[in-house]
Amino acid sequence: MRLHLVTRNRWLAVGLVALCAAGLGAGCGGSGTDTSGTGGSTSGSGGQGARGGSGPGTGGTAAGSGGSAPATGGTGGSVSGSGGRAGAGTGGSTATGGAGAATGGTAGGATGGGAGHPSGGHGGAGGASTTGAGGAAGAGGGGGRIATGGGGTNGTGGASGPVRIMAIGDSVTRATCWRDFLWQQLQQSYAGKVDFVGTLQADYGCNVSGFDPDNQGYSSSLITEVVAGVTNARTCDPYCPNMTNLQTAFATAKPQVVLMHWGTNDVWNGKSSSSITSAYSTVIDALRTANPSVVVLLAQIIPMNVTGATCSGCSCASCSTAIPALNAAIVTFAAGKTTAQSPVIVVDQYTGFDATSDTRDGVHPNTAGSQKMASKWYAALTANQLVR
Repeated sequence: MRLHLVTRNRWLAVGLVALCAAGLGAGCGGSGTDTSGTGGSTSGSGGQGARGGSGPGTGGTAAGSGGSAPATGGTGGSVSGSGGRAGAGTGGSTATGGAGAATGGTAGGATGGGAGHPSGGHGGAGGASTTGAGGAAGAGGGGGRIATGGGGTNGTGGASGPVRIMAIGDSVTRATCWRDFLWQQLQQSYAGKVDFVGTLQADYGCNVSGFDPDNQGYSSSLITEVVAGVTNARTCDPYCPNMTNLQTAFATAKPQVVLMHWGTNDVWNGKSSSSITSAYSTVIDALRTANPSVVVLLAQIIPMNVTGATCSGCSCASCSTAIPALNAAIVTFAAGKTTAQSPVIVVDQYTGFDATSDTRDGVHPNTAGSQKMASKWYAALTANQLVR
């Protein structure tokens, strides 16, 4: 998939160079520079060349700043706003989308600078305007990395605000402290920039001040039973959901980033790796229906040490091999399920986690285990610039 994206972006870059050579406007990209920044003329439409380049597929900074808009009047180089796609390849920051008209015009285009996806590039500033429409440029600004949007000084601005993060899973999500500790870490570095979302609330009592308890965790649930519509095979907390319940929750909360650790009970109940990853696919499809650009951080699940000593009458002789098998299948599944618009990113929660010393009962993380999980989630969020 990565090689395909690189090839596609190289062809797009070649096409834009051809457009620049044809004189369709200044600020054409591909090389990472803005060749004139005049927007193509001192008045009128400002030219189409300010796309900022479709972005080098191998990363690096995106081409150009999108070209500045005409000095007076005109549409401010309306196509310049689409420059934000420059970062959709394998990294790098996107163009700023064009500065917008100084007096009047549509201020750099309706799409702003920010269609750049979390899998690459920052999304750009969207194009500012001191007067005139302004906000049209910002309306699409900042799509890359989700967190912030650009915008004109007189407009509605970009799609800014806290990143909406949803934790999904079973009791490892609902009834442990890793959400609390992750919230604490995020607030220390990105105060006010994240919002935990979900239609359920649960706080295990981990004494984190100001903790946001919103989540989508269902203790004792099996993801395979959720997608099969089985809701009466066991007792879940607060209830055993079906797909309609999840679809409603996703449509209500509209998460931008999902942290999914789900499958522990499925392995414990002998469900196959293929049935679990098939269930992941169904849930991810529902998430994409609610938000086509959702980013899914999918965990390789933590190990278990289920014995009669840790859980009265319990055993899971196959867990020691079934969990590594599932985690290997998750890597293959994620590679096939990821898209440029909605990536599925594997987070290794298994490595370095001790099912004996890091759990309180062989299954659920204790304080030390919760800290380890929180740190892994935090590293994934920041390394992929999903919060910034």
